[in-house]
Amino acid sequence: MKKHLYIVALFFTFLIQAQENIIIKKNEITIPLGKKIILIPELEEHTVIRSKKVSEDKVTEKQDMFQVLKNFKKSDVNDHTIEFTFSESEMMKSPIITLVTVQKTGKKMSFKAKIRLKGSPLYQPTSIVPAHSNVVSVEQWNDPVDSIFLYDFKLED
Repeated sequence: MKKHLYIVALFFTFLIQAQENIIIKKNEITIPLGKKIILIPELEEHTVIRSKKVSEDKVTEKQDMFQVLKNFKKSDVNDHTIEFTFSESEMMKSPIITLVTVQKTGKKMSFKAKIRLKGSPLYQPTSIVPAHSNVVSVEQWNDPVDSIFLYDFKLED
């Protein structure tokens, strides 16, 4: 009996740990809530075939979306980085979940996404607008999302 409890506890430990780590597989990225990642994409034609992680940070405080937009400084730098911040935020004192994208590829980037709600093992599709270069792109959800799966990245002139 102890052996079975140990195996179950070990399984849940791995499951919880997997939810806290960013996973990058070729053209797919899974980001748990409360993480910021900066990537450099590797392209084939206009498709991102894989991404290299430059940095990863934990986001512990709620972001005030008005302050994020107000403090963003647009630049013409095209260093080919893509930054995703997936976190708890607030807008006009209301709690929301946001994906903030800032990409500096010099091109418009489109991608697809699926979200996983807390307590669910399944991801469900969600709409994402294309992200233009050197601007802030914000997606928001009122649902209790705990993870986002991003895939099918394409860059357009």
